[in-house]
Amino acid sequence: MGVNMEFVREKEMNGWRGFTNLLRKENRAWWGTRRWWINALLWPVIICGLLANMLFVPTIANLATEADIARAGGLTAHIILMGLSVFFEFGVTALAIGTIVLSQDLIINEKQSGIAEWLLSKPIARRSYILAKLAANTLPMLVLMVGIPAAIGYGMLSLRLGEPFPLIPFLSATGIMALHTLFYLTLTLMLGTIFNSRGPILAFGLGSVLGGSMLGGLFKPLLYVTPWMLPKVASLTASSQALPPEMGIAPLVTTALWIVVFVIGAIAKFERTEF
Repeated sequence: MGVNMEFVREKEMNGWRGFTNLLRKENRAWWGTRRWWINALLWPVIICGLLANMLFVPTIANLATEADIARAGGLTAHIILMGLSVFFEFGVTALAIGTIVLSQDLIINEKQSGIAEWLLSKPIARRSYILAKLAANTLPMLVLMVGIPAAIGYGMLSLRLGEPFPLIPFLSATGIMALHTLFYLTLTLMLGTIFNSRGPILAFGLGSVLGGSMLGGLFKPLLYVTPWMLPKVASLTASSQALPPEMGIAPLVTTALWIVVFVIGAIAKFERTEF
């Protein structure tokens, strides 16, 4: 029995062999280069810049009709709702596109250059290769692309409202934004293990981001099993509006399940890949 347990422990350790060194290498690609501060500046400028335009530019408020103002409960409430729509509906979509662009080369580039083959000739487990890339890219993307714009956006909304914006709905919507971003990070990683060029990765990824809602409009059951409604769900959640039945828990649960499936699929495919 002791021998069997020792064998199991050794097998588990071998499955994670090389993870720490690979994680250190991947972290340097973010924190050891200018990549981190470029993204720390870029996404607040893009997303919060549009939010500022909605909240503080007088011409935007002048475009509101009396009916829109009455439905929202006042001019300020209408402006806040428009700002939330821009921040979350546009922001979630923009971050998905940025995630695909930033992660498309994570595996493809190393496969094409021979770095992946060289690394795997060392005492490194293939699952460690995938998991290190996932771990090292998840944190900076969530912090720099989601967290910083969300913090700035919350401050801007509070400033325009004249009091602290309701925190729990905003944090819930930000969590949906993070989930959506993780979906496209893991999808792109998995596609990188399947294909050997960037074209199919961009086609599948960007096609899902830009054409998903249109396809979902034609085949509504797809909206329950994809993240295509999450931008609207995030916007409604942030504004504390009631979600229609089709925007309930199902898209959130299925998106989380897809993330797990993509990670498992990426590991399974990469372990069978021959170099």
